[in-house]
Amino acid sequence: MTAEDRLAGLRADALRRVPDPPGLDAVIEDTGRQRLAAYYLYTALLAGVAGPDDLAPARWPPQLAQALRRLGLTRFAPGSVRALDAQLTPPEQATRRSPVRQLEFGRLLVDLINQGALGPMGADADSVRLSRHGDRRGLDLELIKGGRVVGSCPVRPHWELVAKHLAAAPPGGPAAEAGGRAAARATGARRLTDAAIPHAVSLGVTLAVRVHPLGAVAGEGTRLMRSRIQAGKDEADRLRRLGQELGAVRAQADGELANLPTGRRST
Repeated sequence: MTAEDRLAGLRADALRRVPDPPGLDAVIEDTGRQRLAAYYLYTALLAGVAGPDDLAPARWPPQLAQALRRLGLTRFAPGSVRALDAQLTPPEQATRRSPVRQLEFGRLLVDLINQGALGPMGADADSVRLSRHGDRRGLDLELIKGGRVVGSCPVRPHWELVAKHLAAAPPGGPAAEAGGRAAARATGARRLTDAAIPHAVSLGVTLAVRVHPLGAVAGEGTRLMRSRIQAGKDEADRLRRLGQELGAVRAQADGELANLPTGRRST
């Protein structure tokens, strides 16, 4: 039996199992929504919006359930730890299991905001940092401008923005997005055109960045997958340019070595 015969047999078997298969566009959309739903659960766990035993839909806290329903993600959400971990990178799986995952979420949020990956900061701040105010549960963000605190807000309400960012990260996770703050700002700006609208931020802010998540949008999953693909292309371009620069440096070094005198001393 040839390879073509085996493929034909697989196709016939697939059509028997699924007589009316979805089109590619529908598959891409559903894949994107499945990924986004997983990262909504993941960041809800990290931020303390949901507990480790709240993965089953019947146990979702109202804030998580409402967010998933608003975006049309309820039926795409993983219902078990195994299904969730299938969407996460190994470091993210370790963070999910960490006893200090809320602190790790806060540190991740600070890094993303300071890189400009989530949009412009509120109160004209130039950086943010973690803090804990009094006996209140949860961590806070302090907005810093010129070394002075100009505002503060809780860490937890940022969980949706972080979920959208992580879900749209290129293969390999956010760590693959090398290139410094300029690249992070460009990536963040591109995503925010699809995922957010301007939102006034001042003292006593709800969010540390001047954006506010949208509700359900048609084609959300497709846009997410396109964003991942574009981010992957951007990363590949950066790596290619780095390779070219390293090649030029090596060629220059080889030329300088070739022009060095032998330095062999006669006796």
